[in-house]
Amino acid sequence: MKKNTFLYIVIAVLVIALAGLGALNVRSLDKLASLQTKVNKLQKSVQEVSDSAAELSSKADQLDALYPDDPTVSSAAAAASSAEVQGPSAQEESTDTSAASDSSEASGSKDSSSSTQEEGTLSPSSGSTFTDNSDSSMDNLLNQVQSLLPTDNGTWSVYVCNLAKNTEGTINDQQMQAASLIKLYIMGAVYEDYDSLSSKYSKDQLDNALNSMITVSDNNAANTLVNYLGGGDDAAGMARVNKFCQDHGYTSTSMGRLLLADNSKGDNYTSAKDCGKFLKTIYQIDKGTATDNNDTLAGAEYMYRLLKMQTRKNKIPAQMPSEVKVANKTGELDHVENDAGIIYDTAKGIDLVVCFMSQDLNDTSAAQNTIAQDSRAIYGYYNE
Repeated sequence: MKKNTFLYIVIAVLVIALAGLGALNVRSLDKLASLQTKVNKLQKSVQEVSDSAAELSSKADQLDALYPDDPTVSSAAAAASSAEVQGPSAQEESTDTSAASDSSEASGSKDSSSSTQEEGTLSPSSGSTFTDNSDSSMDNLLNQVQSLLPTDNGTWSVYVCNLAKNTEGTINDQQMQAASLIKLYIMGAVYEDYDSLSSKYSKDQLDNALNSMITVSDNNAANTLVNYLGGGDDAAGMARVNKFCQDHGYTSTSMGRLLLADNSKGDNYTSAKDCGKFLKTIYQIDKGTATDNNDTLAGAEYMYRLLKMQTRKNKIPAQMPSEVKVANKTGELDHVENDAGIIYDTAKGIDLVVCFMSQDLNDTSAAQNTIAQDSRAIYGYYNE
C-alpha cells in the first residue's frame, strides 16, 4: 500500500513537472516568435536604408558627372557613399554631415561670390577710356567698376592705381566734399613743418595729435594741428594746408573750415585723384620706388605707418581676405561716404591704391557696402 502511494506521488510530481516544462516551452516559443518578428522588422528597415543609400549614391554619381569641378557636389557623393557602406549608423552621421554641409554651402556661396570676384570675372570692357596712359587693362577694370556703382544713391568718383605697374585711372574725377579725407593733407603739412613745429610744441604733442587724427579720426586733434600750423591762428593754419596742397599739385583740394565747424563760409574739398596721388607718393617714397623726384613728401614712412594703424575698417578693408592689409583714411558726413587706402598683399605682390568718394547719398549704409564690395572686386581683378 505504501509503495503504491509513493508511486502515485512520483507520478503526480512528474506530471506537474512535465506540465511546467510545457508551459515554459510555450512561453519561450512565444518570445522566440516575438523576437523573430522584431528581427524581421529590423532587417526590413536595414534593407530600406540600404536601398535609399544606393539611390542617393546613384544620384550623387549622376550629379558628380554633371558637375565634376563642384566641391559641394563631390562632398554629397562622398557622404552618400559613406552611408551606403556603413549602413544605419552612418545614416545618422550623414544627417549631421548634411546639416554641416548646408551651413558650409551657405557660407561657401558667399566665399564663392568673393572668389568669383578674385578670379576677375567682371564683365568685358565696354570701350570707355578712363586712364591717362592708355592702359587697356586698367580701362577694362574701371569700366567694370563703373558698372557696379549705384545709379540711384548719390554721386560717385573712383581712383585706382596698380602700384606694381604704376598705371592709374579715374571714374568721374571731380572736386567733392572731403569730410575727414582733408586730414591726409593736414598730416602732410604737419610733417613738412615738423622740425619747426617740434621746436615750439613737444614732439609728444605732435605725435599724439597725429596718431589720434589718423587712426581714430579725432576732429579735435585735427583742429589742434591746424592751429599749430598757423602758430595759434586757425585761419593761418588752414592757409598753410592749402599751400601744401598747391605746392604738391593737389589742385582739387582746399580747406575752407575747421572740422565740425559751420560750413556757411566754406567747406573742405578734395578729389579721388588727389587722394590717390597722395597715397601713391607715400607708398613709393616708403618703398624707394618714387619716379617723380620733384614730388617728395616729408615723413612719408611715418604717414604710411599711421595709416596702417587705422581703426576704421568698415569700407575698403571690410571684405578683404585676412592676408590682405589696408592702410586707409575714411571720411563721413551726413550724406557723404569716402575712403582712400593702400591695399597691399605682400605674399602675392599685389599693391594698389584705391579711393572712393560719394556725396548726396540717400543711403549711407548701402554706400559703405558698395565701397567694400567694389574694393574687393578691384583686388580680385589682379588676384588671378
